[in-house]
Amino acid sequence: MRKTIQATLVAGIFAAALAAQEALPELAGDEIMRRVDANLAAGSIAYSGVMEIDLGHRTLRKEMRVVAQGQDRSFVEFVNPEDEGVRYLKIGDELWMYFPEEGDTVKISGHLLKEGMMGSDLSYEDTLESGALTDKYDITVSGTEELDGRPCYVLELSAKVRDVSYERQKFWVDGQRFVVLKSEMYAKSGKLLKESRVLAVKAFGKRWYPVTVMMKDLLKKGGGTVFTMTDVRFDVSLPDDMFSLRRLGR
Repeated sequence: MRKTIQATLVAGIFAAALAAQEALPELAGDEIMRRVDANLAAGSIAYSGVMEIDLGHRTLRKEMRVVAQGQDRSFVEFVNPEDEGVRYLKIGDELWMYFPEEGDTVKISGHLLKEGMMGSDLSYEDTLESGALTDKYDITVSGTEELDGRPCYVLELSAKVRDVSYERQKFWVDGQRFVVLKSEMYAKSGKLLKESRVLAVKAFGKRWYPVTVMMKDLLKKGGGTVFTMTDVRFDVSLPDDMFSLRRLGR
């Protein structure tokens, strides 16, 4: 009995020490998001990407090459056989799509922004999201939780401007690597619209970056969209006309 009590005490002390070691320092919501943004910020980035879109009855695979400059400019070219040559250009809050068979460039706007990009759970509106979330949302820390074995800050985001895709969001932020591991997106009515989960994180020097993400549109059938990045390179040199309509239709 004495040995059992001693073992229990030792286990309790060890658990308490482990919990203390994993305890997160108190930080304001804005400061946590600034650290998240610092992880994601880059002068430029280039990578290869794969979207696997689970439609329920079948899975679509989309392969692409992507380059981006900051948060406001990106150029995407699809290279899988079914979509080869389809391109997207984002400049600020504007988005264009090039169709190689027709040789036509179309600006995506209005209700089309709500549609899923290439049939995925990621909307065109989602791809246009840019700028600091601290400028668009009031951010509060509602507590801490463990998620996938990682200690996380739980953040509540409430819109303070009108031009946002979601009235409210909830983030689980890895408190050591400052990566958003899970997010929930809500409508003004309070209805949960989408969920995202980071499935893989990779270190690039001192930077932690999410390289595999699953997005699920809860208003659609299917198992969601998994997006994977490979051959990720930061601060790459880009042509002067990289983000231009001329290059888009070339």
